[in-house]
Amino acid sequence: MPATGFGLKRTALKALQPYFFVLPGTAILVSLLVYPLLQVFILSFFEGNAFGREFVGLLNYAALLKDPIFWKALLQTFIFTFFSVLFHFLIGMTLALLLHQQIESQIRSLFRGLLIIPWLIAPTVAAMIWTLIYNPFGMLNGLLSGIGLLAVGANNVNWLGNPSLALFSVTAVNVWRGFPFTMVMLLAALQSIPDELYEAARIDGAGSVKSFFHITIPGLRGTILTVGLLDTIWTFRHFDIVFAMTGGGPMNSSEVLTTHIYNQAFRSLKWGYSSSEAVMMFLLLLVFSLSYIRHIGKEGV
Repeated sequence: MPATGFGLKRTALKALQPYFFVLPGTAILVSLLVYPLLQVFILSFFEGNAFGREFVGLLNYAALLKDPIFWKALLQTFIFTFFSVLFHFLIGMTLALLLHQQIESQIRSLFRGLLIIPWLIAPTVAAMIWTLIYNPFGMLNGLLSGIGLLAVGANNVNWLGNPSLALFSVTAVNVWRGFPFTMVMLLAALQSIPDELYEAARIDGAGSVKSFFHITIPGLRGTILTVGLLDTIWTFRHFDIVFAMTGGGPMNSSEVLTTHIYNQAFRSLKWGYSSSEAVMMFLLLLVFSLSYIRHIGKEGV
C-alpha cells in the first residue's frame, strides 16, 4: 500500500509538472494584465481619485455617450486605422512583389534590410524625427519649395499645427513606420507559393494579371487576413506617434481614443470617466481579437 500511494503521488506530480512550468508566466500575466484590467472596469463605476471614490454607477458611461469629443475621437480612430492598414497593405504588397522578382539573393537581402529600418525605429523616436521634418521650416517644406509645389515666399505649411492636416500627417508617419511588417510577411508568403503553379498558368496562356488574381491572391489569402487583423488591432490602440507629435491637437483634430483616454485620466484627472472610455475601447478591440482568433482556428495554426 505505501508503495502504491507513493506511485500515485509520483503520477500526480508528473501530471501537474507542465502546470508548474507555466505558473510563473501565468502569474506575471495576471498581475500585469488581468488585474489592471479588472481595476479599470471597477473604476469605471466610480468617480474620484486614489484617496477617495464615490460610486456613480453608469453615469460615466452616460456622460461618455453624450460627449462629442469622444465620438470625434472614435471617428478619427477609425479613419487613422483604416488608412494606416490600407496603405500598409498597398505599399507592403507592392514592395513584396518587387522583391519577389528574379533578382540576386544578396540584392534582395540588401533592399529588404533597408526597407525594414522604419519598423525597427521606436515609435517615439520616429515621431521626433518626423516632427522636425514637418516643422514649417523643416525638410518637407524645403523639398516642396525646391520642386516647385510650394511657391517661393508663400507661407510654409504647418503640417502639425493645421487642424485640417494634423490627422493626415500623423497617419502618414504611421504608414511609413508600419509598412515593413506587412511587406516582410507578404514576401515570406509569396516565397511559399510553388513556382509550378505559375509555370502551369503560363503554359495555359494566362498572363501576369490573371496569375496574380488566380494564383497569388488566393495563395496569400490567409496571410492577408492574419496580417490585416493584427495590423488593425495594433493600429486601433496606437498611442505613441499621435501623442508625441500632436498630443491629440490642435483643437482635437488628431485626437484618437488612446490620447483622449490619457488626457482625461492624467491631465483632467477624470479617472472614472477615462476608465469607462477604456472599457469601451476594450470591447471594440475584443471584436477584432475574436475575429483574429476565429480566423486562426479556421486556418488550423
